[in-house]
Amino acid sequence: MTKMEPYIRNWFGYLKEGKIMGVKCKRCGAYEFPPHPICNSCSGTDMEWAEMSGEGRLTAFAYAPMGVPPYFTDPVMGAWIKLKEGPAFMSWLLDVGGDNQEELLKRLPLDVKAEVKKLDENVSWPVFRIKQDARS
Repeated sequence: MTKMEPYIRNWFGYLKEGKIMGVKCKRCGAYEFPPHPICNSCSGTDMEWAEMSGEGRLTAFAYAPMGVPPYFTDPVMGAWIKLKEGPAFMSWLLDVGGDNQEELLKRLPLDVKAEVKKLDENVSWPVFRIKQDARS
């Protein structure tokens, strides 16, 4: 029988420490992010914690001109990121605004890098920035 653990609580604990962690299937090597106990590739349940590179590709985004969301002081966009390790993840793209979305759309996909943003004293979340060499 597979030992179950509180994946989401542990994941938020790692984020609070500044670590971006997923899990890797010991059977097939596929990554899951955010982590959960069953592999989407092979249905295996023998998972181990693995630090994610934070590297990925911005494949889609959504800009909502209704103001800056809570916990942010500058414009952000909702972003769909394909992580280097395989999973796709929805998060926030920093340092962008509505005035450059057409240009951004023409340049997709773009390389991005994750960082952990502390939202409040208890919650941190992975967010992304376009890599400097991809901006030009």
